[in-house]
Amino acid sequence: MSEHFPIVNPRIEDGLALSDATVVEFRDGCTDAMSIVPGEHEAGESVPCPRCAGEHEISSALSVPIAHNIEISEVEPEAEPGV
Repeated sequence: MSEHFPIVNPRIEDGLALSDATVVEFRDGCTDAMSIVPGEHEAGESVPCPRCAGEHEISSALSVPIAHNIEISEVEPEAEPGV
């Protein structure tokens, strides 16, 4: 799954271009799962919904950095149990 995510206040740390984002759950249950919104936010704030045209109040929030300059080109297969 690939999400196009805007770069908000980018900074460079250890060679990574990072911007702040928040994994949120909305109080009104607009989305079935958690959503990612740009910037740092806390529970109780209202933010634009990434899935609809409205704004929603955040019931829970977890701030996370998003790295923009990484690329996964190959995924190694999982090791088989007992090997």
